Amino acid sequence: MSGEETQGYSELASESEDEEMKSHELELTEVSLHSDMAKRAALAAIMAALSLASSPIASVVPRVPGWDIALFDPVSFFWIIAFLIGGIFVGLVATFAGTVGLFFFDPSGIGPIFKLLATAPMIIVPWLAVYATARKAGGKKLASPSFYIATMIVAFLLRLLIMVPVNLVMVPILYGNIYPAEFIATYAVILNTSQSIWDALVPFLIVYPTGIFRHFKMW
Repeated sequence: MSGEETQGYSELASESEDEEMKSHELELTEVSLHSDMAKRAALAAIMAALSLASSPIASVVPRVPGWDIALFDPVSFFWIIAFLIGGIFVGLVATFAGTVGLFFFDPSGIGPIFKLLATAPMIIVPWLAVYATARKAGGKKLASPSFYIATMIVAFLLRLLIMVPVNLVMVPILYGNIYPAEFIATYAVILNTSQSIWDALVPFLIVYPTGIFRHFKMW
C-alpha cells in the first residue's frame, strides 16, 4: 500500500472518529437537556403540591367579611420559591398548576384567579429585571437584598395597578353594590400591601440565607 493510500485511510478514519465523537456529544447534550427539564418539571410539581398542602392554613385565617378573602395566605410563597430556585419556567408552571388545584379547595370560587393575578407580578417583574441587567448571573442576582427589594417594590406597584381595578370591577359583580368604591379600593390596597410584604420576605429568607439556592439552583 502506497503512502498516499495510507494517508487517505488515516484521514478517513480520523474523520469517522470525529463524527462519532460529535454524535456522542450531541447525545450527551440531549440527555442533559432532558434531565434538566425533568428536574425543573419535578420542582414545579413539588412546589405546586406544597402550595396546595398549605391552602388549609388560609381556610382558618380570618377573612374579609362578605368577600371571603383571607387576610394571610401562604400559598403563593411556594410559587415564588419555585421561581427563585428554578427560574421563570418553574415559577410559572408551579403558579398555574397551583392555581388550578386551588379551585378544589377555595370556598370563594374566584379566589384562585385573584391569587394568580396578584402573584404573577411578583415573579415576572424580578425575572425581567434579571433578564435585562444580569442575564448570566440568573437567580444569583436576586440574592442581593438591594436588587431584590427594588424589583419587588416595582412588582408591588404593578400588583396594585392590576388588583385595585380588578377588585373595583369584580366585587360589585360578585357581591352586589353593597360596598362603596372607596371601601373596595382601600381594602384592596391594604390586603395586597400586607400579602406583598410576606410574598417578598418569606421566600427570600427561605431560599437565599439558608443556602438552598446555592445547592439547588436551576438557572
